[in-house]
Amino acid sequence: MSKKEQMFALVEQWRESGLTRKTFANQHGFESESFNYWCKKQYTEIVKADAPIKIPTKPQVALPGFLELTSDLDMNVQSQAVRMELELPGGIRIRLY
Repeated sequence: MSKKEQMFALVEQWRESGLTRKTFANQHGFESESFNYWCKKQYTEIVKADAPIKIPTKPQVALPGFLELTSDLDMNVQSQAVRMELELPGGIRIRLY
C-alpha cells in the first residue's frame, strides 16, 4: 500500500471518528499541518471528484395572475385607515384598507 493510500485510509478513519483533526493527528503521531495536507488532498481528489455535478436550473416562474379581493366594508376609502400599503417598482402603490 502506498503512502497516499495509507494516508487516505487514515483520513477516512478520522472522518468517521468524530474527533478534531488535531486530536486525531496527535493520537496517530502526526503533525497537525501534515495531517491537514492529507485531508485537503483526499477531499480534492476523492470527495470533491465523486460529488455529482450540480447544474443550476432556472427557477420556474409562475405567470402573473389576478386575484379578486372583496370586502363587506364600506368602500368609501376616504373614511378608513390604511391597513397595509405595498409600493412596487415603478411607483405603483397598492393600498389595503
